[in-house]
Amino acid sequence: MNTDQPLESIAPSELPSPAINPRAAGVHPSVTLSISAKATALAAQGERVLDFSAGQPDFLPPKAVAEELSMRLAERSVGYAPVPGTPALRALVARLQGEHHGRKFSSGNVLVSCGAKHSLATLFLVTLQAGDEVVFAAPYWVSYPEMVRLAGGTPRIVTTTHAGGFKLTPAQLEATLGPRTRYVLLNSPSNPTGVGYTREELRALGEVVVRRAPEAWLVVDDIYRTLVYDGFEATSAFRALEGLSERIIVIDGVSKSHAMTGYRIGFLIAPSPLIDAAKAFQGQVTSGASTPAQWAAEVALDESRCGEDVAAMRVAFARRRRIMIDGLSSVRGFDFIPPDGAFYVFPDVTEHLGDEHADDIELCSWLLDEHLVACVPGSAFGAPGHIRLSFATDDQMIREGIARLQAAFGEA
Repeated sequence: MNTDQPLESIAPSELPSPAINPRAAGVHPSVTLSISAKATALAAQGERVLDFSAGQPDFLPPKAVAEELSMRLAERSVGYAPVPGTPALRALVARLQGEHHGRKFSSGNVLVSCGAKHSLATLFLVTLQAGDEVVFAAPYWVSYPEMVRLAGGTPRIVTTTHAGGFKLTPAQLEATLGPRTRYVLLNSPSNPTGVGYTREELRALGEVVVRRAPEAWLVVDDIYRTLVYDGFEATSAFRALEGLSERIIVIDGVSKSHAMTGYRIGFLIAPSPLIDAAKAFQGQVTSGASTPAQWAAEVALDESRCGEDVAAMRVAFARRRRIMIDGLSSVRGFDFIPPDGAFYVFPDVTEHLGDEHADDIELCSWLLDEHLVACVPGSAFGAPGHIRLSFATDDQMIREGIARLQAAFGEA
């Protein structure tokens, strides 16, 4: 390259670039975000795209959030938030998490981060060492293996089956644990399946961890725990493992429960020495989460001000779930487990693979291109032969989407 040449005249492909380290180079982009972006681009071209790929509620946050936030922004300057979170929000999270888990947490057990994803990534980055293993089940949320690898750890993925309810069994867990197991990661209810673990199932898994890997910790991703249906209860891991183990770390936030995905507020609840290390790391990487977003989260978690709005959202999700599972039952070759929680259905579509479509990735691409229905291939979640459909959208779109799926695959 001619160093005397003006920079603006050089083609981007000719510009030098710093070398990318192997861990970063190995990170795959999020399939869910890429599909959502393609659906958005088609919609911008005037197409009537039915987007079932996004994992975010379509509701507004509770009304009091916007009202309080507007008032505070008008009356206060917005400065940096303390690195671990505002004192008011940390204290509130400690109290509410303590009530749910039956434990007494202090603010020193809480780190507020830029979303639950940030909380989990920070946990791995400050604790994992080369060779440390993180055990979790497939289907898994797309970011789990990427986060572990980026932090220098090794994902140990246990494949669960549709026939087994997509649940990790004690026998599977026992066969996977080893001397380098650092964490066992559970997401209940799950993204992408919506399947949740009962108290008895959590207890049985905890017994295996204590027996086979007593130095390992259980990490529970509780981001969907309040979005449950048909009487399912998202059990506290602390309560399930009462008298058995206190080696539990919690990931939570307000993104899904309060329709506040864009506010980017998540929580890491852990022993104070770990929180101190995570706080030091976060202080050098992002500093504190957005001050206005923390104000908003503080209001959202106030049951007296926002409880009715949140309850109405849950009622709507329950209705949409029923519309979705009733509708999918009428689509040929869609075999699924009704979700216990979250807002996803994860059908097995292998009947349509082979002669009709090469794999679930090609099927999803065809659905978007030919029928303007956006969904996520199961391969992204470690479960090829499936697709994920989100019902975090309005009733009419779900009904219209079912009609398009029936037209695409035929009626059962």
